Amino acid sequence: MKKAPLSLIAMLAVAAQADVSVSKVFGSNMVLQRDKPVPVWGKAAPGEDVRVSFAGQQLATKANDAGDWQIELKPLKMSKDGAELVVAGPANTNVFKNVLVGDVWLCSGQSNMEMSFGWGIYDGDKFKAESDQFPTIRRMKIRKCTKEQAEPYDVPVDLGWAVASNAFPHITATGYFFARKLTQELGIPIGLIDDSWSGCRIEPFISGEGFHLVPALASFATKIDELDPTTEKGKETLSKVIANARKWADDAEAALANGKRPAGQPPQMPTLGGITGQYNWMIAPIARFPIKGAIWYQGCSNGGEGDEYIDKTEGLVLGWRKAWGYDFPFYWVQLASFTGATDDPAGGNGYARIRDAQRKALDRIPNTGMAVAIDVGNPGDIHPKAKLFVGERLALWALAKDYGKNIVCSGPLVKGAALEPAGLDEDLPRVRVSFDYTGSGLMAGKKDWKTNDPVEEDAEADGKLKGFALQDADGKWHWAEATINGKDVVLSANEVKAPTAVRYAFRANPLGKCSLYNKEGLPASPFSIKLPQPEQPAQTAEP
Repeated sequence: MKKAPLSLIAMLAVAAQADVSVSKVFGSNMVLQRDKPVPVWGKAAPGEDVRVSFAGQQLATKANDAGDWQIELKPLKMSKDGAELVVAGPANTNVFKNVLVGDVWLCSGQSNMEMSFGWGIYDGDKFKAESDQFPTIRRMKIRKCTKEQAEPYDVPVDLGWAVASNAFPHITATGYFFARKLTQELGIPIGLIDDSWSGCRIEPFISGEGFHLVPALASFATKIDELDPTTEKGKETLSKVIANARKWADDAEAALANGKRPAGQPPQMPTLGGITGQYNWMIAPIARFPIKGAIWYQGCSNGGEGDEYIDKTEGLVLGWRKAWGYDFPFYWVQLASFTGATDDPAGGNGYARIRDAQRKALDRIPNTGMAVAIDVGNPGDIHPKAKLFVGERLALWALAKDYGKNIVCSGPLVKGAALEPAGLDEDLPRVRVSFDYTGSGLMAGKKDWKTNDPVEEDAEADGKLKGFALQDADGKWHWAEATINGKDVVLSANEVKAPTAVRYAFRANPLGKCSLYNKEGLPASPFSIKLPQPEQPAQTAEP
């Protein structure tokens, strides 16, 4: 038999080698997380040699029988000098250029996180013009997609890694202002992964594990178990559907053979109804890519909820931390003012209750923070454009909690309220409200929500505050006279002889009724709390 020429043998050998591919979460201009092992992964032919080099590290491995490979870089030191990450196989070489090492922050939520400078952010042209001063801010954007099961390898990318100044106007404004503040204060590279979906509820972003970790979410967890093809219960459920589909097909064929139309419709495969869908394909695939932490801006699509949103937030945070394998910081934005103003002291409409749930979630979930945005909302636009304040207020939490800065990171958060001892006027009881995060003191402030002008102290207020209400013994609410007293606020109302609860800015649109700030210019969170009654412990539950 005639032997094949050596050139043909060489060609066949090369053809048997597949190109080594790298997960799409990697790319030129990216930022890798410092001080943590960094996995690099992808696909190749089974048994294929793969080599990775970066920052003086030279590592090698082989693809497994399924063609998957992963190499773990040892922890990297911060670097603002662009370097090359090289991933090579026998048949090809992938070179990612201008790679920095710093901190990576995951930016997720719905439209207010996705909202880019192309949406008309205040002073957007000015910020674009100065963005080339921040070449170490980088971003990538995950593509919107959903799956019933978690996808561990395929990372769907909409916009790859880019220097932020080259990404305008297609960059999350909240994320950019967050990164800009960190860069100004720290000088380290910041990478942003925009992983948001406009109009999305929170449930699709919660992992199956997250639903299982929170007892109050047991009904969701049960549904997941019933449809999980990796469990006996799930296999049983889905097998019944398949059996019914086969029976329908048999009956349909018999009917057709007799000249009749098949009866009814074929059984449909049950779905999870959207829960976990975005997590499975937009979050799970990047969970091995190390991050510093996450910022979250969502809630409008769950805006009619109250304390149940605490449970869902806990499921979200715990599930993501479980996927990454460590308890990274998680900071969210409290929903801004929206819709027309109302003047009834009871309030409680619109986003009032979900805002209070966002506040109360801080006590439930460790290593979290919240940027208050009620003073920069827009009554006629669910997408307020003063994102400068939102991003920078988120950054204050990170600077204080993660980067060791001795700063005030939040506006006043209510700590408790109690009746004052009887004074000279026995007929008019007073309520004293105490706060955390009072900073260098409390003040009556004012903010023009239509501009990026800073918060100012309202000198004409003379320590008087707006937006406080007291509930009487009959459950009726009345506007209260509120006065700053040291680091507390003291309340009274002529109509209220036996106060039972306190509210502040507790309405869909508290603009004009949210004047409490600390002197660092950070607004107090809205709240609604009960007063402790005789022989009862203090409570913070919704009255």
